[in-house]
Amino acid sequence: MKRFHFRLGVLLDMKKRAEEEVKKELGMKNAQILASRRDRDSLAKTLAEFFVEEKIQRLKVLDLRSLRLSISYRGQLQKEIRDKDRDLSALSAQLADIRERLAKARKETRVLEILKEKRLSRWKKEYRKEEQEAIDDVSQKGYVRRLNAAAADA
Repeated sequence: MKRFHFRLGVLLDMKKRAEEEVKKELGMKNAQILASRRDRDSLAKTLAEFFVEEKIQRLKVLDLRSLRLSISYRGQLQKEIRDKDRDLSALSAQLADIRERLAKARKETRVLEILKEKRLSRWKKEYRKEEQEAIDDVSQKGYVRRLNAAAADA
């Protein structure tokens, strides 16, 4: 009997490669989100530290120029935090899209894997059947030879 060959094997390999590419893309997007969150958290920490320092500074000296600068700096930090929040929202939406594509790719790959498993199972069953038939044939021929040999001796 021929050895097992899955005719859709090339397609299965292509689907697996496509799934791996989507997984890589998902990993890169997760890394981007983590970096963006770190940046946002860093800005939020800087803003909180600035508030503490500003309270202390205002108690010491009340200077109009430094007050303007501190308000401007605080506004800039808050704007950067809002921008990071918008970036995180956009990245999260992209991440959701990539996850959907990954689910679809996994589903397509799994369908072909199940088909391959079924065909392999059917091939094994047919192989065992042919193997058993060959064993039965050899056994039967041996039995007939022994009978003929016994008949010739008698």
